Amino acid sequence: MKIKLNKEWWNTIKKFGGTMPYYCLPKNLQDLIDLVKQAEAESKRIKAVGSGHSFSDVAIPECYLVDLKKMDALLPLDRNSINEKYNNVNLVHVEGGMSVQKFNKRMEHQSLCVKNMGGLDDQTLAGAISTGTHGTGIDLPSFPGMVRSILIVSHGGKCLRIEPKDGLTNPDKHSETGVELIQDDQFFNSSLVSLGCFGIIYSFILEMEDMYYLEETKKLYQWSEVKPRLADRSLFHEADGTPIRGVMVQVNPYKNEDKDHTCIVVRHRILETMPSRYIGDATRNWISSVLSYFPLSYLYLKWVARNKPFKLPKMLDASLKSLRDKRYVNKGYRVLYQGAEYIKKRAYDSEFAFDLSNGKNNFIKALEAMFKKAEENIPEGLYQTAPMGLRFVDQSPAYLSPEYGRQVAYIDTPFVKGTPRLDEQLFAYQEIMLSEDGIPHWGKVNTILDGRPEIIKRYYPKLAEWQEVFNQLNPDRLFSNKFSDRLKLGDIV
Repeated sequence: MKIKLNKEWWNTIKKFGGTMPYYCLPKNLQDLIDLVKQAEAESKRIKAVGSGHSFSDVAIPECYLVDLKKMDALLPLDRNSINEKYNNVNLVHVEGGMSVQKFNKRMEHQSLCVKNMGGLDDQTLAGAISTGTHGTGIDLPSFPGMVRSILIVSHGGKCLRIEPKDGLTNPDKHSETGVELIQDDQFFNSSLVSLGCFGIIYSFILEMEDMYYLEETKKLYQWSEVKPRLADRSLFHEADGTPIRGVMVQVNPYKNEDKDHTCIVVRHRILETMPSRYIGDATRNWISSVLSYFPLSYLYLKWVARNKPFKLPKMLDASLKSLRDKRYVNKGYRVLYQGAEYIKKRAYDSEFAFDLSNGKNNFIKALEAMFKKAEENIPEGLYQTAPMGLRFVDQSPAYLSPEYGRQVAYIDTPFVKGTPRLDEQLFAYQEIMLSEDGIPHWGKVNTILDGRPEIIKRYYPKLAEWQEVFNQLNPDRLFSNKFSDRLKLGDIV
């Protein structure tokens, strides 16, 4: 195991990071155990990082930085210890440091696929799961919904396999040396989205789908057409009432020539087999795909934002219109990956979840209030540098997931990093979304929560239960950081 002293580390957008006193590259479970014991003996904090894709400071260590990138292997699965009800389930045991991209490719070789995922794939599994990465599909679980078992190294170097009550493992046949089996709903539902505060995740056992195929279509609309279909939920169904597997909406916050807002509605429909494809169906818009991997588009957009921002409303319109009537057919994970790699890695955004239960439509009110705010900012030369996005996801059992116990709509408000007065614009959007009962995504910009633990308490009904587990697994704040400190996680009363 390598340990480097005083090494610089930054997240992907270079906003959070700095000089890390101890930069550690463990290679196996024993290395993790040794590191936790060492940090604890020295009374120094320790925290794992993945790819650094989060736009918040959720995973920024202060002393011992544990980089999991060497821990990216598929692991043996002891089928003899698994309860019979899982005999016909696709299960995979994998180290938490594997990137989503590598994992998807390894699963393709086994004819398996994730059920849902976020728009990018460079995050590690541990990072994506622990912060509640979601994807889209109003009847689909978020990314943590695949997890059936978690192996974590907690305080004292204790190895804990955490599962739900009556979970994956048969307690009478559990034989992992040095690993304590905990089968408890509170522990499991707390550990699914733990923000790295419970210890260092070594591995997951995930439930996978047989490989499937998706058809992605993109159709151009006006907001006035889309809004009522969002309000009555008909947008999520075919004309005959058949549910559509996944729906995503992108919208220009600025008015177009028709005094409306240009929208693209993205639909994912499942296909049982790969159909014959025309040349155009085999890829997304290849010109924009190629350009997205290089800095030219990003640099030009940033230059426009700083020098000729008045061009941005029409540029956003043109960008959305260029996507219309595009069909893309491929294996499931390839369609779920949304591309625009270079620009997305340099985006900076807030994302809030809104309750959809009982016909609630606060997300529509919030979105239209942000349209108004974007227009009000124009005289000051402040502009949005990317379309706003809407995604939808099913309820989750994870206590610290924004979709705990209810279907939600997520509103994403991305900006290109370097947009003038970016933090000021984002904070105004956060205020609007919070006023409509939106809940911030942990991995995105959530400064609205600073010094306001009562907000977290209000919107997370199982916070007390989550904090009980926090205080059992992290009693001395060994795995805490400035993020958990500023939000008072573990200490909210």
